[in-house]
Amino acid sequence: MKIGFVGLGNVGGKLAGSLLRNGFDVTVHDLNPDLVAEFVPRGAKPTSGPLALMQDCDAVITCLPSPAASAAVVEEMLPAVDSSKIWMEMSTTDADQIKAHATQIIAAGGEAVDCPVSGGCHRADTGNIAIFAGCERSVFEQILPILTTMGRRILHTGDLGSASVLKVVT
Repeated sequence: MKIGFVGLGNVGGKLAGSLLRNGFDVTVHDLNPDLVAEFVPRGAKPTSGPLALMQDCDAVITCLPSPAASAAVVEEMLPAVDSSKIWMEMSTTDADQIKAHATQIIAAGGEAVDCPVSGGCHRADTGNIAIFAGCERSVFEQILPILTTMGRRILHTGDLGSASVLKVVT
């Protein structure tokens, strides 16, 4: 499975690094080209932006600093979404926003997962992070190998949006 990763900041960079260390085919994008340049020698492929990432990858993970950043990336990726695509939102956002974006992805034929992380940057770097996943069970089973590479404790929380609610509660 080809994985795209948008957002190589404090947490995202560590999660993308785990995927690379474990042999996944990863293409990366960040607004900071210096961050992308750090990942290329480690085996990542660069891309021109979120649209190209969604076109070229099976699953795209977003790990972004704000709801506005997530909204902009989803809007840019949307024309390339089809039934073969999965969007995994690892940013910390609210359930209503994730559902709104997921509705767009699903309407285009794709699958959507809200999968925020808990544990902080230092744990993300060691793979000792918790990941909550709200999505259809069949999608969860499909992405489980990706999630278990990035985190140690993985929990399927039920319907889309439930993971974001659980993250806020914990």
